[in-house]
Amino acid sequence: MEEHGPHLPVGADLLTARDTAKEAVKTLNKKKLEITPILFPAIPLGYTKIADCFPGTVSTKVKVIKTVINDICSSLAKYGFKYFIICTFHMDLGHLKGIYAGKNKAMKAYDVKISEPWGPYFYNKEVEKREPKVGFDTKKEIHAGFRETSLMSYQYPYLVDKSYKKLQNIHRDLYSPRFIGKTFKDIGIEDGYVGSPARADSNYGRWYFQEVVDTYVESAIDLIKGKKVPELPKYAKRMMKAMFWL
Repeated sequence: MEEHGPHLPVGADLLTARDTAKEAVKTLNKKKLEITPILFPAIPLGYTKIADCFPGTVSTKVKVIKTVINDICSSLAKYGFKYFIICTFHMDLGHLKGIYAGKNKAMKAYDVKISEPWGPYFYNKEVEKREPKVGFDTKKEIHAGFRETSLMSYQYPYLVDKSYKKLQNIHRDLYSPRFIGKTFKDIGIEDGYVGSPARADSNYGRWYFQEVVDTYVESAIDLIKGKKVPELPKYAKRMMKAMFWL
């Protein structure tokens, strides 16, 4: 649960992860695989220190995320579950650090295979490689900007405040080392978004939504077939490792 500017719901990441996971399960069921996909209830939990200067943000400790992921996967492993796809749309590296620590711990203790596919997709810049041409640089659309506003305009248009059409473009490199450990307000972002939400396009949101669904489906099939699962690029792994205090 994290603020997404003055125009999007605090549950934007959760809604996207939940809805795309649901569609992925529907698609997998149609493929008549040898296993039966089961959707676990969505968990409104995440590490989002950078946004906790705004109301609506609920940030947990990284070790809490690690414990939850490990405990859930371990509990289900006892009943014979073998494959897990972790669906998260929140790409804070601290958040992913907790997820990866939890899934790695579970895989060491049990004969299970666990994949988190959207992190590798996101950090390997697959969005930029595959997205439709929109006429501007989307690499700067980091938080509650064009992409997420487009997604919500497609998924839940009634939850998008019309003020987004008048919001100015705001850009910051949130992955810069000088911003690590700071909040949005610490770096001068007073409205809680980074990007250009006024450019939002629900058609792009439809494409983006399906891209997430397809990524989950492909990753699930690869996991079942024993193929190599997507991995975070080395630079993302280094950045997570450098967050030694988390």
